[in-house]
Amino acid sequence: MSGGGPRAKVLYIAGSGRSGSTILDRILGQLDGFFSVGELCNLWDRGLVAHRKCGCGVPVDQCPTWRGILARGFGRLPDEAEASRVIALRRGWVRIRHIPRVLATRRRRQPHDGDELLGVLARLYGAVHGQTRCRVIVDSSKAPLYAELLARIPSIDLYVVHLVRDPRATAYSWLRGKQLPDFDDARQMQRLRPLKSSGLWALWQTMSELLMGRPPSRYLRVRYEDFVADPEAVVRRVTALVGEEPSRLPFVSAAAVRLHVTHSVSGNPNRFETGPVQLRPYTQWVHSLSRPHRALVTAVTWPLLLRYRYPLRPRRAAAIAPSGDRG
Repeated sequence: MSGGGPRAKVLYIAGSGRSGSTILDRILGQLDGFFSVGELCNLWDRGLVAHRKCGCGVPVDQCPTWRGILARGFGRLPDEAEASRVIALRRGWVRIRHIPRVLATRRRRQPHDGDELLGVLARLYGAVHGQTRCRVIVDSSKAPLYAELLARIPSIDLYVVHLVRDPRATAYSWLRGKQLPDFDDARQMQRLRPLKSSGLWALWQTMSELLMGRPPSRYLRVRYEDFVADPEAVVRRVTALVGEEPSRLPFVSAAAVRLHVTHSVSGNPNRFETGPVQLRPYTQWVHSLSRPHRALVTAVTWPLLLRYRYPLRPRRAAAIAPSGDRG
């Protein structure tokens, strides 16, 4: 897929975990000509090895849409050994310890382990583009190193929305127990302590700006708090970034959106929600995140807090607590 055919336009949502990327991804996936894939970087491990559910509610490897995409790209559904090979290649690229190597090879625009991973991803994104006949693939994989990898694929036309959320809100979200609905049991999503989640938050914001901030015509930074305050305006800014002007948006009111099924391979549990969904600021953390944890996160992230116009000492105003954390 690296030459000859049309380039796949990919709208990549970069940032850190628990940032609200899934709900933004899903809203964009409702638009005509847009196809939401969720966190496509996790297709191989969560979808094809762990057999987690597609956003449509069936395991990814049983979803007719993904079976058709993978058959188009690879001739058949890749087996577990082939998926494990791609997982190993990806881990050799996106882990934190590989940041110096990635930065050192930016000018060459080639991954350090040759063309194999580039070729696999070129075929995958090309198959999504061709099978769904979409104009824009919406990918909320978030990891900036993975976005840098996509930027090196000639058949991909990459645009980046850098979604930023207050790190104290994300730290609180990482602390909370949340059921993993991909399996019919009591398993829960991963949880992180505030020191680790705030360190990763700072690293991913910095790397997103460093790797994806140029050229500015392909990059848009959005605060999650601004998104939920005026979602329609933000969605129009995002679609303008990729040269699209949708005639219809899925909003049923200023703060509510109607969501239909998407075929996201991974993401926050809200990817399974359908019907009218309220978008409300989630400020429960202001009251519920302990003072020591809040002080720790602020100390780790304060330069970026100031850069992104977050107050170092947020007011303990009345919290608006929706039914679920849509980060």
